[in-house]
Amino acid sequence: ALIGPSRSRLQTVNVFATTAGSFTLTNGNGGATMLVQKFPVGMNQIYIPENGMLFTSGVYVSALTGAGTELTFLLA
Repeated sequence: ALIGPSRSRLQTVNVFATTAGSFTLTNGNGGATMLVQKFPVGMNQIYIPENGMLFTSGVYVSALTGAGTELTFLLA
């Protein structure tokens, strides 16, 4: 699923999960893998320092595992 406008800076990802899992973010659909992150059960926050990560073709969630997982993105 494409998140936000086509050109975005990812600054934070908040994850709530009822089981452990992982997600993969790519630069647009089929683009370069930008972030692969595992997470435990519960509320987790991932902060990207400085100016964040630049996704020139949009932030795309290409893979998501774990039951009851909710992702919230802060984009600039």
